Amino acid sequence: MLAADKLLLQSSLKQNAIQLKEKELNLHNANFGSLGTQSAVLAGFAVTALIEFTFQREDTLKIQILEMLYYIFCTLSLVANLYCVAGSTILSVFATNLALRGPDGSVERAVEGMHEERRNIFVAFALGLTSLLTGMVFGAWLLMSASTALISTSIIIYGGYCTYKFGKRTAYRFSFREDHSEIDDFIQNFVARIPRPLTRTSGLASTDDKKQV
Repeated sequence: MLAADKLLLQSSLKQNAIQLKEKELNLHNANFGSLGTQSAVLAGFAVTALIEFTFQREDTLKIQILEMLYYIFCTLSLVANLYCVAGSTILSVFATNLALRGPDGSVERAVEGMHEERRNIFVAFALGLTSLLTGMVFGAWLLMSASTALISTSIIIYGGYCTYKFGKRTAYRFSFREDHSEIDDFIQNFVARIPRPLTRTSGLASTDDKKQV
């Protein structure tokens, strides 16, 4: 009876752990979907900056350097944002497919994989945004006068700095230790504390000891 109760308790704990992992999987899907949407918008801005940008061409070295840097950073922003969009879509599709159709333990494997790969997506998004802002700086010096370009550059740099500080402050405020969210370790430790039921052999051994006494 105790052995059956222990098996029932273990299966119930495992089912609850899978439900918690499923919530974590949905959380990663929502985060990747949000990043993919925003990256697609930034990629559209980068494409517009590459196609619709026109200015008076001059053969001076200064203009050539500014033009080269402008196109380099706009292209880098486009590539980074497209990588973010593609990576978010691929992770969501394959991880969800593994979690729903894979063998036993696939939910944990899918969640851990998305958790490990999320850093690359975040870095790509940050790189795309930073490159787009940097391209705007060089575009301002190509299109505007020196005084107007200086003011615009100051505004862009200040806005980028405020965005960086806000992101860093928010990440620090909502940070936590990763080991506090480990569900599998908690379940294993809990199951290990469950007393093992007495077997028939142990019961007979204890009866023989009493007779000897």
